Parts: sequence; C-alpha cells; structure tokens
Amino acid sequence: MRESEPTRETGALPWNWLYRPLKARRVALARLLALSLVATLLALLPPLLTQRLIDRGLMQGDFATVLAYVGVLVAVGLAALGLQGLTRLQHVALSVRLLLALRRSLLRHLLRLAPARWQARGRGDLMSRIDGDLSILQGFALDGLLSGLSNLLGLVGALTMIGFYSPMLMVLVALLVPLQWLWLRAWRPALTLRQRALREQSGEISGFWQDTLALGPWFQGQALEASRLNRLQGLGHEQLRRLLAVRWVGFLCDMGPQLILSLARAGLLLLGGYLVIQGRLQLGELVALLAYLGMVMAPIGGLLGLYGGWQRARVSAARLAELFAEPAMNDPYRGERPAGPGELRLAGVRFRHAGQADGLLDGVDLTLAPGRKVLIDGPSGAGKSSLIRLLLGLEAPEAGEIRVDGVPLDALSRHHWLKQVAWVEQHPSLLRGSLAETLRALAPEASDAELVEALSQVGLGDWLAALPHGLATELGDLGGTVSGGQRARLALARALLKKPRLVLLDEPTAALDAETARAFDARLDELLGNTTRLIISHQGSHFSNLDACYRLQDGRLIAREATACP
Repeated sequence: MRESEPTRETGALPWNWLYRPLKARRVALARLLALSLVATLLALLPPLLTQRLIDRGLMQGDFATVLAYVGVLVAVGLAALGLQGLTRLQHVALSVRLLLALRRSLLRHLLRLAPARWQARGRGDLMSRIDGDLSILQGFALDGLLSGLSNLLGLVGALTMIGFYSPMLMVLVALLVPLQWLWLRAWRPALTLRQRALREQSGEISGFWQDTLALGPWFQGQALEASRLNRLQGLGHEQLRRLLAVRWVGFLCDMGPQLILSLARAGLLLLGGYLVIQGRLQLGELVALLAYLGMVMAPIGGLLGLYGGWQRARVSAARLAELFAEPAMNDPYRGERPAGPGELRLAGVRFRHAGQADGLLDGVDLTLAPGRKVLIDGPSGAGKSSLIRLLLGLEAPEAGEIRVDGVPLDALSRHHWLKQVAWVEQHPSLLRGSLAETLRALAPEASDAELVEALSQVGLGDWLAALPHGLATELGDLGGTVSGGQRARLALARALLKKPRLVLLDEPTAALDAETARAFDARLDELLGNTTRLIISHQGSHFSNLDACYRLQDGRLIAREATACP
C-alpha cells in the first residue's frame, strides 16, 4: 500500500481542519453568540442605573426613585445571572461536541499511519499532543471567537458610555489600548518559548507514567523501584523549573496592563474628583465613569489575551502539524473488493524500514494457494513480522508487488481485504473491558452462544465456566489478568469468530511448551479446516501437516521439504 505524499509544509496546521466542525455546528454557535451579546449589553446597564440612582435619587433625597432604580438593578442582575447559566450550558455542550469531532478526525489520521510511524513516537508524546495540544486548539477556536466578539462589543460599548459623559476622557482611555498591546507584544514571544518547553516536559512525564504502569511487574521483578523513583524525582524537578519560568514571564506579561489600569484609575479619580468639586461633574457620573473604566480595561485584557491564546495555539498547532505531516496510507475504503478464492502471490518483494541502510527483505517470492497451510521459520529479526505487515497492507514494499487473485494489493480496499483476514499477533492485544467485549472486537454481531462456542473450541470452556461473572468478567488493563497461554487462545477464539479466508499467525505457540504447542496446532487443523494459513514461527517443530515450508534468511525465502521442517 503506497503512502500518499504530504501536501502540507511541516509545521503548518490545516486550519480548515480546525474550523470545519465548528462550521458544521453554526446554528448552535450562532445561538451561543446571540446569548453572549445579550449578556454583554446587560452588563453595560448597571453603571448607568447606579449613576441615575445616585444623582436623581440619593442626591435629590427622593427615596421612591432610589427604590425604583434598585428594583431595576435587581431585575437586570437576575436576568444577567440566568443568561449566564444558560450561556454556560450552551458553551459546554458545543465545546464538548467540537472537541470530540476534532479527536475523531485526528484519530482517523493516526490510524492511517504505517506502524513504523507509531513506533517512532513515544506514547507519552502522543498523549500530550492528543489531550493537551488538541484541547488548547479547541479552546482557542471556540472561546477565542466568542471572547473576541464579546470583548469587542464590551469595549466599544464602554467607550461609548464614557464618551456620553466626557468625550475627552473617552479619547484618553482609548489611548491605553496600544500601550497594553506594545507591552504584551514585547513579552509574549519569551512566554511562548517557555510554554512549549513545559508542554514537551509534560509529554515526558506522561510517557514515564504509561511505561511504569504498563511494565510495572517487570520493574518490580528487576528491583528497579529506586531508579523509577529517582527518574520521577528528576522529571518533577525539571517540570517545576519550567513551570516557574512560565509563571515568572507570565507575571511580567500581566504586570504592564495591571499597572496601566491602576494609573488610569488613579488619574480618573484625580481628574474626576476635581471636576466634581468644580461642579462640572456629578458624583454619580464619576462613579459610573470609574465603573466603565473597569469595563474598558477588562475587554482590553480579554482582547490582548487572545494574542496570548493565539501564541499558545500556535505552539499546539505546530506540534499537531507534525502529526499531520506524517504521510498516511491510502484511504482504507478506497479500492476494489476482493472477489476471488484468495490466492496470494508475492513477486520480488523488497522492504526496509525507514532509515535502515540494509534491506530487511530482498526479492521475496511466495505463492499461497487457497486452503494451504504454510510455515515460514527463521531467526529473530529476519523480517518475518514485517512480512505479515506487508500482507496486511500496513507497510508498502520498496520494490516488487503483492497480488490477491491477480489484483495488486494496493488496488484493493484495505478495509474489505482485512475483513477477510484474521491476524493473530505474537503478543495478542486484548482490549480493556470484559471478556465479551474483547471477543466481539472483530465480530460485533456475534451472539453470547457463539462466544461460548468459540471459547470451547480453543480449549477455554472449563476456564469460562469457572469465571464468577462468565462473559462479563473484566480482563483488567489490556488483559493483564490472563496468562500467556490463555491470551494466545483468546486471540484464536476472536479470530475464529471473524470467519476469515486467510489466517496469519505470528509466533502463535511462543507462550506454550512443546507438548501443549503441538496439541494447539492439532486443534488449529480441526478448527480452521480448509482455511488458508500462513504461520510465522522460529519454532517449526511445533507444527505438522504442512503443505509448504520456507526459511527466511538473508532477506530471501528458501523452500524446504514440508516433511523436513524442524
């Protein structure tokens, strides 16, 4: 399966990927924007009402007017509170749906990467990008839009109200915007660099925990408790150092706008107080001006905060862009559907891993007729597992071709091809969840009776009967509660439920002793019957009744007499 060429420059995120799901939810977004705008308009009323209360009620000694304005202020406050609750609910719903859509899109891309692309990145690094960076981008895409529009309206509204009382003050306050912008512009690049360093350190810590939890028994068995604790201590100290660096530069970023606000408030108090004393400004108007000054500074901070959010989003975008720049395999649903009996033919197949100088497979020729049982043995590292990935379409040969019933494998729909193939890995992957969920991973429509039958066929009937919760038994994290032999049999039972035309078995008896392995092979002969089988193993003596036997050595397949296989 040939990899498609990347169409984007590394480091450039496809922003349409980010905003496409938001566009699809434009009705919900428009509703949320409307609620946000109404809430902003309501926020402009209390200072005006307070000014009227003071100047027309308190200063005039008119208690009825005071009472009326207090009632209006309470009504406006309750309306704003109810609107705030409704807006939050709408925001949470839209935010969660948007994040889910982005995660689905990113997961689709990751699942179309060749296995080598997965192996080149640590799990902690991937989780840091999927959880942290994706959440930051999603927040910026939605919150940035809402915050930007709301703050812009709030700024214009507050400045307009200040101009209603004093046009000169409105001009002076408006000059504060470029001052704050210049301050943040000077400090934000340094903050961005430190945020990226902190994000990368978080990925290392995430990878540490995933490795420790996944390989916990191995660390215990090797008496490595002290080394893991020391490693965590070192990672923690480094995270603290980077976090303090982010906090310090962040403090310097925020100090300027706060200082400007304090000086502006002090200046307004001095000038406004002078005007009140001179009788050119009423006390209520001064109180309103102070309130509107705060309402001007808050939107300025919010709008300038978008600049910081943009910088953080750029960091996350660059990290996610690295994943999107990885060349993906072809669309698994594109291509022909397999229609013939399933003859598999390899001709002159050459393969090497990315960055590998020498080829792993060099001119492999193989014909696998329907219903045949074929063994390929060879030393570890000879390329046996890579050969299986080539047959699955998860890797692309450097040269040569693979055909199914005369049709090139890369011309077939990988989805429909793999529906006919059962792959039993050397280290079978058991999903987190119940026994039934694990067995139904490849056969979602299978009934409970079919699950029980499949377990009985592979010799796990008594084991199932002894389980207190039967098929509902939880297998633990990634099947951690089952033995190696049980894991191999569960993988086989899962493959049988798929009713495949071709079964690829990668070291199926590695966890079994010789006698059990030969009995397991005999059971396979009974269960699979005329199903085509390709067995990869360096324990050839475990298998009998072979139609063909090959040894993979120095990148080539060497045919041997089936009866002479060890």
